[in-house]
Amino acid sequence: MKNLPSWKTVASKYIVNDRWLKLRADDCITPDGHTIAPYYVFEYGEWVNCVVISDDNEVTLLRHYRYAVDKTVLELVGGMVDAGETPEEAIRRELEEEIGLQGATITATGVTYANPATHTNKIHCFVAQGGTLDGNKEHEAGADFEVIKVPLSRLEETVADANETMQSYHLASIFLALHRLKKNT
Repeated sequence: MKNLPSWKTVASKYIVNDRWLKLRADDCITPDGHTIAPYYVFEYGEWVNCVVISDDNEVTLLRHYRYAVDKTVLELVGGMVDAGETPEEAIRRELEEEIGLQGATITATGVTYANPATHTNKIHCFVAQGGTLDGNKEHEAGADFEVIKVPLSRLEETVADANETMQSYHLASIFLALHRLKKNT
């Protein structure tokens, strides 16, 4: 794979610098000499998400209200990687916190970016198979959602339904999980 030449950063300043989000304005020079100033970059921590499949081939999805778009969207279990955690440790924690799942077999399916044009964070995608639901979910402010179950055989149909809205990187994770599952059969 051929890498293209990088841009050169000649100045950079933070506009927002907080624990959840950093927004910086960079002045850049492209390889062909054009100046782009400011070029805004969002710095986020790494994220994880997971396609959860039970022993009876049901996929667990979350119907979650999202304030920024003022809509309820269909999502996967996921969240941020905390300081000192590996992505696998983070997804195991998120599975326990959000749906009370323990003991699942976790398989990494790929890494993607939410929007590499302006966002720095990696998204680590996983599939979780089996395990037990212990009912010990944590309640986090703003994390009000409904847990729904969809047969694995209907997952593609469900997420392609015109009445459903999903985060794009959750769709990518579903694609990666389905690809991995097909390779393993």
